[in-house]
Amino acid sequence: MKNVIKKAPVLKIVLIVWIAFASLYVIYGEYNRLKVFVAQRAYTQGVTDSVIQLMQQSQTCQPIPVTAGEAKVNLINVDCLTAGENSEGAE
Repeated sequence: MKNVIKKAPVLKIVLIVWIAFASLYVIYGEYNRLKVFVAQRAYTQGVTDSVIQLMQQSQTCQPIPVTAGEAKVNLINVDCLTAGENSEGAE
C-alpha cells in the first residue's frame, strides 16, 4: 500500500512537468512562427516601398543611380526616351 501512495505524487509531478514543457515547446514554436511572419511582412513592405519610390523617381525623366554591392547602373524611364524621340522628330 505504501508503494502505491508514493507512486501517485511522483506520477503527478512527472505529468505536470511534461505538460509544462509541452506547453513551453508549443509557445516557443508559435513565437518563432510569428517572428518569421513579421520578418516576411517587413521584407515585402520594404520591397514594395522601394519599387514605388523607384517608379516615382522615374517620372522625373532623370537617370536614377542604382547600386547593389559593387554593381552600379543608371536607370531611366523608357517613356521619357520615346517622348524625347517624338519631340526631336517634330522639329
